[in-house]
Amino acid sequence: MHASAVKELLEANLMRGGKEHRVAYLQAEGRVLKVADVHALATESLYDYLTDLLLCNRFFDDDLQMLGCYEEGGRLNLVISQPYVNGTHPDWTDLKAGLATQGLRDPHPRAQGGNFIIDHEALGEVDVFDLHVNNVIRDATGWLHPIDAHFYFDDRDARVAALQKLGLDRVTGPTALAASGLPRAKDEQ
Repeated sequence: MHASAVKELLEANLMRGGKEHRVAYLQAEGRVLKVADVHALATESLYDYLTDLLLCNRFFDDDLQMLGCYEEGGRLNLVISQPYVNGTHPDWTDLKAGLATQGLRDPHPRAQGGNFIIDHEALGEVDVFDLHVNNVIRDATGWLHPIDAHFYFDDRDARVAALQKLGLDRVTGPTALAASGLPRAKDEQ
């Protein structure tokens, strides 16, 4: 992708982002564009970040899509999108209660670190982190939508084994975002 065109798109549709992502609202698509400098990711590796996207799609019924990447100033930037969720960020008490209702367990009830556990039949305990109030949106129905979650595994082999058990090790092909306004390199047009 072209860095200048992505920057223009971000600036024209800017939303408040966090430490990991610069964010824009693509109203025509009903999606949010997120650009991440790989040096700013909250994961141990790029592989962990990308497979976290797959795990979010699986566990939170999200539709995170990897759109492409570009290099700027010697740094790799990833461009992803996800559905826009109209709502508000819950306070900590509502976040904990809502996620518990949705099947996530808080292993440290007195802490506010955003770490939760999904008890999964095939995987056992799945550690989810970074679910703090700024990374969860409550929609009009009260449902909580994690918008930036990460998963912890003891090592790469454990992550790969989990992906295999979930059938996520065979994901291939491009995503189907209909964002015609996203810039592509000339050889992709």
